[in-house]
Amino acid sequence: MAFRLKGWHIFAIATIAFLLWYGGYLSFTIPSNIQPPGQTDNLVSVTKPLKIALNDPLGGSAIASATVQIYGSDRVLKESLTTDSAGVATSALPYASGDIVYVKIAKPGYVTRWYPVTVPKMAPADAQSLTTNFIALQTYNLGTYTIKVTDQFGNSYTSGGTLNFTALGTSTVTLTITIYNTEDNSGYISSYDRLNNINLGAVLLTSTAGSSVTVSGAGSSVVRGTSTYWITPISDDSLTRQLVGNQYVKPGVASASITFGKGSLASTQAFTFNLMDYFDSGYFAQNGIGGPDAASLASFSLTLAV
Repeated sequence: MAFRLKGWHIFAIATIAFLLWYGGYLSFTIPSNIQPPGQTDNLVSVTKPLKIALNDPLGGSAIASATVQIYGSDRVLKESLTTDSAGVATSALPYASGDIVYVKIAKPGYVTRWYPVTVPKMAPADAQSLTTNFIALQTYNLGTYTIKVTDQFGNSYTSGGTLNFTALGTSTVTLTITIYNTEDNSGYISSYDRLNNINLGAVLLTSTAGSSVTVSGAGSSVVRGTSTYWITPISDDSLTRQLVGNQYVKPGVASASITFGKGSLASTQAFTFNLMDYFDSGYFAQNGIGGPDAASLASFSLTLAV
């Protein structure tokens, strides 16, 4: 006849085990070498050359022929490397675990990116068997962007066209400036330029040489000479277009709404909307450019008239 375990059996076994433990006849030992997840006490410090692997996570590919520059915490260039066909570059100099270096990644068609890197420790076995210390870095294929402009009445405008307040029958108009990334698996990544101490962000830069039209909702303003500029930060995620299977997990669409008032406009006033990359607002206010590498990724012009 088959034995069947019942509830009172389990209770009886637990009671007996407790009595034996309580009486000192039974003990439980937890292995001392068990570490919580993420514990790194067994890692060791090393001083070795860095093996840097560079890839594009959106395209799922290594980035060959990219320039990898390593700067020290003093902002002095230590060495400049080029990734091989596997997207790997190995430094000539050794770097000690715990040291902080700044790595600049650049390749035409890709987002130039700065990385602050703390040189990692290694597992003891790897420290003994490997001659290099591995670091994985990433950047994106830079997106391809276009700008479209519509108003609250559903009208669409073409770049170089005209918006007429009188024809619309209004003294104020709210424009939605929409930025589209048209290239799958591409985007933008902001970073911090350690060499020049500036941000490398993306912004919508609205500009005009006139002063009759009123502008609101366009972000912070900067006056340079006879021109006024408004700066609207654009998030990296909204500029990134990622296709996974048949689904866009990131559609690559950004938008900003700006309200324009006719003000004292007697004739026309032209505005330009530029999507700028590698842009620092503070640097722009002081120098009139967003940064040494700031550039327009897409542009749209519109004339407001009465």
